[in-house]
Amino acid sequence: MRRLFTLLAIFYSTFTFGQGFIDLSSNTDITPWAPDGALLQTFNNVGNPQVTVTATVEGNVNRFNNNTPRNDARGLWLNIALGIRTDAVRITFTFSEPVTNLSFGILGIDREQSFSNYQDRVLIGGYDDNGNGVTPTITYNLGFAYLSNGTEPFLKFLSGFNSDPLDSTRSNVSFPNAGIKKVTLTFGSGDLVRSGATTSQSIFLTNLSWASIVPVELLYFRGKAENDRVRLNWATATESNSDYFQVERSTDLKEFTPLGRLTSAGDSKERKEYSFLDEAPLPGVNYYRLKQVDKDRAAEYSKIIAVSPQTAASRFVIYPNPSDGQTIKLQFDNLELDGLRLYTLLGQEVPFEIQANNGNSLTIKPQRELQTGLYFVTYTNPTGRARVTQKLWVSK
Repeated sequence: MRRLFTLLAIFYSTFTFGQGFIDLSSNTDITPWAPDGALLQTFNNVGNPQVTVTATVEGNVNRFNNNTPRNDARGLWLNIALGIRTDAVRITFTFSEPVTNLSFGILGIDREQSFSNYQDRVLIGGYDDNGNGVTPTITYNLGFAYLSNGTEPFLKFLSGFNSDPLDSTRSNVSFPNAGIKKVTLTFGSGDLVRSGATTSQSIFLTNLSWASIVPVELLYFRGKAENDRVRLNWATATESNSDYFQVERSTDLKEFTPLGRLTSAGDSKERKEYSFLDEAPLPGVNYYRLKQVDKDRAAEYSKIIAVSPQTAASRFVIYPNPSDGQTIKLQFDNLELDGLRLYTLLGQEVPFEIQANNGNSLTIKPQRELQTGLYFVTYTNPTGRARVTQKLWVSK
């Protein structure tokens, strides 16, 4: 079926469309795509606060028909005739400031079954100010399209599998509660097609809007070990309507726990620097991120950084492991011997004696012979802030 690749349309409306909107349809001259067929457009000072949006078109642009991309009543029209099914065109919209709650619509995602051999497929990718991928929320007509993952979990393919001769089905793409710096749309053919040459097709992308700009422009977020603690530093270039930063930590990149919060500058056009000290990092690698919360309770997350605290406790080694259960040898740097404990798998403490102490190694002897199984040797430093546990296997 005829397939029009539509790009975006953006009007400004504080009620229906939020604080930024671009309309590329032919019934308005507010944000025209000019001239017809242009592969680069810049829309200056859109919305409030003002944002500049740059649109670039790349890929197999020699496959465009009908002097597209150009304005159409349904949006920016992209009409292409693909020579092979690996051909595609890519539209990238880049925002001068990251924007929140970005959304847009795509018309006519389907599979032609009458006079064409073509299946619409659009790869959707959104990225924040640090280049991290953001997963979109996508709604679509289940009778005409389906969703699948790209090479990364945040990339989504929207593909057609049924015909829509009027190009009227609409899919909606949004990035709720996320700051988006760039969005890409790659339009090509899927594999669910008939044999033979592909034919001219089109889709439409319309009604691109956003709520506001991201309230904070983060310059950097860094972490550094300070002995058995971790110092986090970050700086902002600008802040708008910002309330506070919440520092969060994880050891598995799945569950993050709040550690504390710092009040932000609120509104600033000057560089602001912040520092936070994690007094009790966990053993091994600690993962940190910032949650920036504005005064309207909208939130943004920073990139994730990894820091390993340089504690003496993290540098003791059990050998040999597995052990015979009669003696346990430790190699270490600057351990306080009173901080050592030996536990069974059920958490029962096993008394032991120090048999030898020579340089940076020692041997401990349990007061009862250990049976085959798993045990734990723990060390807690004198401040009580850091505890490290090493597994001990006993094999008879």
